[in-house]
Amino acid sequence: MSNKVEKFLVRELRDKPLKKFFSSTKGLKVLSKSLPERLACVTIREHDHMIICDPRDLVGRSIVLHGDWGRTETEKVMSFIEKQGLLSGSGVAMDLGANIGTQTIYLYLTGKFSKLIAVEAAPKNYELLEANIRINGWSNEITPLHAAVYTKDGLIDLNLKEKDVSGGHSLLALPGSTSTVAVKAITVASIIRDEKVEPDQVEFIWMDIEGFDFEILQEIRKTFGNRLPVFFEFSPYFMGESKTQNFISFLKSNYTHIFSFQNTNENPERLVNLEPIANTNQTDLLVFNR
Repeated sequence: MSNKVEKFLVRELRDKPLKKFFSSTKGLKVLSKSLPERLACVTIREHDHMIICDPRDLVGRSIVLHGDWGRTETEKVMSFIEKQGLLSGSGVAMDLGANIGTQTIYLYLTGKFSKLIAVEAAPKNYELLEANIRINGWSNEITPLHAAVYTKDGLIDLNLKEKDVSGGHSLLALPGSTSTVAVKAITVASIIRDEKVEPDQVEFIWMDIEGFDFEILQEIRKTFGNRLPVFFEFSPYFMGESKTQNFISFLKSNYTHIFSFQNTNENPERLVNLEPIANTNQTDLLVFNR
């Protein structure tokens, strides 16, 4: 068999079918589960950005299989906020609990902010967050901070959930945590002070901090007042009945507009009666004042 014929057969009978298979969702699932352990991360090129992720992790696996991690929801939230007339188009956004930078990237790509501050405590996540900002050439527009957002500055133990879930790390000792690491703790007031940002320049906060949302929302109120739209996970599962009721009372007292974004296929639901969400494990809320 000639060398040309052999190359043709290899290309047509082996390479093309394999490429087609591994381009499918099923093939990508097989690929993501079969990568050797020494291959720690992959780089995904989308039409408007690049992202480095661990394909074995929940977030990374979604990016490999579907091209994003919650981008539709992020864009839906931003579109809704813009329609409310709450964005100038040149303000600052904060991503608290930024993980590897997915929502940071999606927020930047909306073109609604001149600056973003992305805060992440978990060491591995932060390395990828920093790399994802750098690989896209956005170091002047996005500032990554390696810290846990907390109620006071200092050091604090972060509980790591190191198997398959990069977003499960928490300041709370949650089920599934495997180890702890001491990390820098910083308040939202210290963040904007250190970054030389005036409070009225901040126009939006995206928050995903695994159980400390109540405490940090109170800190946000102290620093920015009630005007600022904040998107966060309301998690009775983490808080327990008493704290959940206190959180609901806080929301009622401080925010005139409370919306649930639980179903991305429907319009956000404005909540008047908050008691039903006390019986959910988790609900995505957007709050702001008018």
